[in-house]
Formats: sequence, structure tokens, C-alpha cells
Amino acid sequence: MSSEQEPSADSLALVARLRSRFRGALLGLAVGDALAAAVQFARPGSFAPVRDLLGGGPFDLPRGAWSDDTALSLALARSLLGQGRCDAEDQRERFRRWQRAGEGSATGECLGITASVSRALSVGMPDPSVADGPDALVRTAPLAMFRFGNERRLREDLRCMVSVTSHEPATFEAGKDFALVLGAALAGRHAPLEGRLVHRPSNGNDAARVLALATQAVADTTSWKHAVLQVVNQGGDADVAAAVCGQLAGAIYGLEAIPPGWRAALVQREAIEETADALLTEALIALAEAGEESAS
Repeated sequence: MSSEQEPSADSLALVARLRSRFRGALLGLAVGDALAAAVQFARPGSFAPVRDLLGGGPFDLPRGAWSDDTALSLALARSLLGQGRCDAEDQRERFRRWQRAGEGSATGECLGITASVSRALSVGMPDPSVADGPDALVRTAPLAMFRFGNERRLREDLRCMVSVTSHEPATFEAGKDFALVLGAALAGRHAPLEGRLVHRPSNGNDAARVLALATQAVADTTSWKHAVLQVVNQGGDADVAAAVCGQLAGAIYGLEAIPPGWRAALVQREAIEETADALLTEALIALAEAGEESAS
């Protein structure tokens, strides 16, 4: 290989930064989910503040294990990588295998499935009589990574992804806003939190409410740890909000900002890192191909 063909030092440094943000987003999602296990469904103020990765909680999870939020996000990532596109039916089938047999879970069981997701998987589409949960919002990271640098395709695929389990227009709008913010964070733009995300009215929509909670925590703090702990210690559906907050803070601050001991304890950590790397590879290939097409 000639010197002209070898990657420059600047190019290698850029890829290293992207790798840190991509891994930070996906591991941040999973660690946030696992960190909230101990206080999931707990009333705010009814528990001692969480300061460490503990496990336990209503599902009696081992330390470092995660629930449905991470399981469904990883299933989406595998679908995107396997199909090379956003394929709603393939996602639905992967989610059903998780529901029925615990495929891709941290414990071999389907834990934490919500009424809206269960109904959508059983009938093959979201049930308009059942209010959306915030599950589609949590799954934003794999899609934002897969379509990194291509906002048009991201918007198109987002509707496909959300529609697997959700039907409310407000859920799609929250997902679209979050996807654009997350894409900016992955690109290294560190001030992407527009006021409309933090203060946007939820109007009873769970995804919009969780988005406001998670982005407020990032806006209030200056580190991955403090942002996610702020969300976790509010209890309730802390696993969902912490997974959303964790992926955004991970994209902003990078993998290294997540406490090393928590990363080391994370169930399937190496597989999650490999998935993030595969998503980065696909994104870089797509960007290179797009650049070649525009130059021709």
C-alpha cells in the first residue's frame, strides 16, 4: 500500500473519536438500563439514593444485567446489520423471539415487556386502544448510528422503526427530535439540546415525557455519571429514562466517561461493543459510497 493510500493521522483520530461516541451511546444505553434496575417502579423518595451499579429490583437482576430496553435495542441493531436496512417485519420477528424465548436478553428471559409492546407483537401492529409506551424512543441509538450522517434516511427509517410498537404521532415526533439530537452528538456537536426538547409539553405521551426528563438531566450536569444518576434517582420508569439519558450522554462524552467498573460489570459488554463497532463500520462505508457518488 502506498503512502497516498494509507489513512492520515487526522483520519485515524476522527475514527477513534467516532468509535468512542458510538460505543458510548450503545454501552451508555445498557449501563443506564442496568443502573436503574434497583429502583425501577419505586416511588421517588422511597429509597436511598443510588450511587453504584447494584442489580436487584423487581426482577432481581444480577449486577450489570439489563432489561427490555437494551434487549429490544440490540435486537434492532442486529436487524439493521443483518438486513442492511430498516425492516419492520424482521424487527417484529426478532422481538417476538425475545418475547417467547428470551432470545438476546441478559438473563435468558423476557423481562419488563410493556402492555403496548406485548399487544403490538401479538397482533402484528400497534393497538390504537393502548397508549404508547416510550420503548421506541429507547431504540433510537442503533438507528441514529446506522444512518449516521444521513439525516434524510434517518427520518425515513425512524417512522418504520417506531411503527413496529407505537402509533401516536407524538411518539414519532419525540423520536424524530431525539434522533436528530443524538446524531449531532455522535458527530461531536456538543451543544445539541434545544429548549424545545427539555421543555416540550408531553400532553400525556410517554415518549415525550421521558425525552424531556432525560435531556433535562444532560442539560443540568457535566458528566455521564451525574446525568444518569439524576434520572435514576427519580424512580418510576427510571430504566427507560436512564437508557435514553445514557445513550445521549454516552454520545456526547464518549465511552471513557462511563465509569470503568460499571462497564466491566455490564452483561454482554464485549458483544455490545462489537455491535457498536459494526454499526460504525456500516455508517462509514455508507458515507464513503455517498461521497464517491457525489464526486462522479
